[in-house]
Amino acid sequence: MKKLILIAFLLPVHWLAAQTKQLRFEDTTYDPNIRSVQLYPLVGNADDPAKSLNPPVVQLNDNNSLWLEFDDLNPTYQQYHVKILHCGMDWKQSVLSEIEYMPEYNDLIINDYQVSQNTKVPFYHYKIELPKVLLSGNYLVVVWKDRRRDDYMLSRRFMVYENGVSSMATVRQAQNPAKYKTHQQVDLQVNYGAYSVLSPRDEFKIIIRQNYRWDKIVKNLKPFSVNNSTNQLDFRFFDDENTFPGTNEFRFFDSRSTYTRGLFIDKIQRGKEDDMWVTMQRDRAKSVYIESNDFDGMYVIDNRDGTRAVTEADYIFMTFALKTDELTPNEKVYVNGSFNDWRLDKNNEMKYDTDFGGYTATIQLKQGVYNYDFVVVKDGKPDEAFYEGNFAETENTYEIFIYHKPVTARSEKLVSYKIVDFNKRR
Repeated sequence: MKKLILIAFLLPVHWLAAQTKQLRFEDTTYDPNIRSVQLYPLVGNADDPAKSLNPPVVQLNDNNSLWLEFDDLNPTYQQYHVKILHCGMDWKQSVLSEIEYMPEYNDLIINDYQVSQNTKVPFYHYKIELPKVLLSGNYLVVVWKDRRRDDYMLSRRFMVYENGVSSMATVRQAQNPAKYKTHQQVDLQVNYGAYSVLSPRDEFKIIIRQNYRWDKIVKNLKPFSVNNSTNQLDFRFFDDENTFPGTNEFRFFDSRSTYTRGLFIDKIQRGKEDDMWVTMQRDRAKSVYIESNDFDGMYVIDNRDGTRAVTEADYIFMTFALKTDELTPNEKVYVNGSFNDWRLDKNNEMKYDTDFGGYTATIQLKQGVYNYDFVVVKDGKPDEAFYEGNFAETENTYEIFIYHKPVTARSEKLVSYKIVDFNKRR
């Protein structure tokens, strides 16, 4: 026992800290110095800041590659390694060996890095093109530091699909009269044609996701009817299995300039590190629906005062303010969005300010255009409608994922992927 204690004492502190990190098979940032993580397929212009709005879903054997980018606020260069893990439909690591799904050695070093330019907060920007995998399905990309494989920096999900079956989906206001004004309904038909399947009713697994969020999905949907003559599954529901709360259009702000106030920026204070105050917000739950374009909760890194946003956009302390009465002690308020991986934690928790008469939070974010909303958590249950409301007219995006596990296979294939917009003005 004494020998073990002595060994632990002699080990570097960072090594001991690394051992406490548990890999999560979800979008997670493990180190507070890792910021602005983006994983996207490059479609079109590589310099377009909006490229990060493309979800990390690519077609098998397609020319579009997935790119991973992130910043590190450490003042010195770090060597980062990348590994890709194959997952099942349940987002647990599959039993497949790496040689079955990887075309090359599964330990990549990120060699593309740049130092920030003309920023008050120095950082290194890292970027890597992920290799194309050999099989369709779910994957997790993991980044760790140096040679310590358990010193995780970040993990991100991505999906690779093949066109095995086709689908048709429609989105409309929920047909349940009690939810007609607040919810949206997704109806689906699947045509499996000549695709080899023994029991289509049981073998196809469907997941529907709203606004690219893993906390907004429905799954385990069973077809209402099967037409064997046309090889078609009809997914029409009567118990609200396929309904989603409409939510509301996301709030947003534009922090692309530290010299002139962008939209919904109330004040800018320049100093050793810059501060901005987002325009004061109020409860929208009881207001009427107002149509507006948004990023479905996502964000875009950009800088109007420079020429290259990835290295010239600075990190700003953004203060959010929600004017409202104080809630009970067992209710917590968060400002949330994809900038926080949709996690409700201490990094985005708001505190009540009696002098202001509402909730405030200050979060350091890279310059750009951000979507966000306010979430209340009571007894461990998040309520996004508390301050935002639910409106059936809200512009939302839905993705349809269809999985199939052949009888002799050891993991599911993603045999279809489809995006359906509701009320979008593109």
